[in-house]
Amino acid sequence: MILGREHAWATLYNPSRVTLKSAKEFARETVNMAAQYFDWLTADDVEKENLVPRGGGAVVRHGLTKAAVFRDLDGTFHECSAMCPHLGAVVCWNHAEKTWDCPAHGSRYDRYGKVLNGPANSNLKPIDAHVPHSH
Repeated sequence: MILGREHAWATLYNPSRVTLKSAKEFARETVNMAAQYFDWLTADDVEKENLVPRGGGAVVRHGLTKAAVFRDLDGTFHECSAMCPHLGAVVCWNHAEKTWDCPAHGSRYDRYGKVLNGPANSNLKPIDAHVPHSH
């Protein structure tokens, strides 16, 4: 196909072929991805000041956008954009691993937004300086 030659197996290896099995999987993945983008329209996961525990993270509203907020053990908040730079889905806090995970395509970031695993190849964008929390 690349060389523009005819081949008996060309239809089998055609990247745009659609089979019944693959069409079902494609539709399921498309619905899942659309659900991830719906997160942009929803309210905050938690209120940062009251509910982000020390050593934990959560997605919160930051103006018109969403922020991935990690609170370290000293009470300092570390905020990044919650938008995965791969294709823009909203990341989720993984309590067990203490990472930010993108449910759309599987990218993972450390608690500070540094990319750990792709397909994303850049970090979550920092929002502002670390702000200590006081009681």
